[in-house]
Amino acid sequence: MTAEPAEPRGARRRWRLPVAAAVGLVLVAGAVFYLGGGYDRWQDGRSLAGLCHGSVDTAEVEDLLGVDRARGKDAKAPEGLAACSVDNAGNPGNGFLDVRIDRSQERADGALHRLGRDRPNLSTTMVMPFGHGRRGVLDLQGGIGATAVVSLDCPAPNSSGLLITVGAVPADGKDVLDDPARRARFARIAARAADGAARVWGCTAPSGPEITEVPADTRYVKVADGAATGTCAGLSGTTNESAADPNALIEDCFLYAGQDAPRFRLGAYYPPFADVLPAVADYPVTSPAGAKDDVAWATAACPGGATALFTVATVFDGNHTAAPDPALEKDALRTFAARSAQHHGCSAPQLP
Repeated sequence: MTAEPAEPRGARRRWRLPVAAAVGLVLVAGAVFYLGGGYDRWQDGRSLAGLCHGSVDTAEVEDLLGVDRARGKDAKAPEGLAACSVDNAGNPGNGFLDVRIDRSQERADGALHRLGRDRPNLSTTMVMPFGHGRRGVLDLQGGIGATAVVSLDCPAPNSSGLLITVGAVPADGKDVLDDPARRARFARIAARAADGAARVWGCTAPSGPEITEVPADTRYVKVADGAATGTCAGLSGTTNESAADPNALIEDCFLYAGQDAPRFRLGAYYPPFADVLPAVADYPVTSPAGAKDDVAWATAACPGGATALFTVATVFDGNHTAAPDPALEKDALRTFAARSAQHHGCSAPQLP
């Protein structure tokens, strides 16, 4: 046999140079990708995909929180159906969003705690309706953050419905609810979470246009005597009120009653909150209507066999509790409960 001629030494060298150059370029590109933050952002995107069984749309979370990068995480052993969070990847703990998805009958008390209803005599929390046909409310949380709670109707095995609770605290220290654009963005995130939960668990979510605005934040706006048109409509004297909405799960009204600060707080609670509020707030509600320990209450029958609860109590301003006035409180409760019940399609309230 004739031996094959050996490859010229120069040809081998010419073949190796392009291969080495290609390998070098791959390594350099990888280093640039890693050192330039590409790998971190890939990890961020991977962590955000599929949060809470794919029910959370994280498209606007970075803008809401005011962060450059966000990273998500599912709770390993959630108490309810699902729980997840989105954190500031650049500075963990400084700016976050959390989402809980629960069966209504199991975790309505937890949502009330998030809404500050374990201290219902304070004048520092006041809900506003979600609007856009959503059965939900928005509320202040911890000074600068906010909480949204949305309720969904569902078939068995979740026939009691679902509660989606979303909380957010921005990194820039600004109140989520103060800015109309940020308030609407927060509402969109919560609404999309509810829509996602509806798809995952087979529930019903309202259809409609994209949320571009939500009712104004009127927590600390004084309304002159006779000028109330929302949740305090029909009441005499200076008030704080929010827009009235037949889909609001909770309604609030503060009555000044001759004082410089709110003296009485009126609240309306619809399912799933009416049944659990007394335990959360430590209210002595033991009958359809009554008054005890500076609290008066009324109830109304609502569609589907549900019950609504209406309350009035004196306000604690941080230093002292306002003086009670049983006659005035019951009169205010009568007006407040009648308006709210009618607006929600419920019967005339049973009053104390």
